[in-house]
Amino acid sequence: MIARNLSDETIKNKTGKNSGEWYKILDEFGSKNHTEVAKFLRERHKVNPWWAQILTNRYEWARGLRNK
Repeated sequence: MIARNLSDETIKNKTGKNSGEWYKILDEFGSKNHTEVAKFLRERHKVNPWWAQILTNRYEWARGLRNK
């Protein structure tokens, strides 16, 4: 999977924050629903739709919410 193989440096360069910063924001957001998380990133944080999906997937893996 592309999302798992991206470096934290790439994440920060493309989104303005590293994975840990995004995980903190998403933990505070509280939703565990993939669609809601991606929408939150797009609308509230103006993340490009492709990157919103990548960040959502990485968050789900990091928090044990995604198997594949």
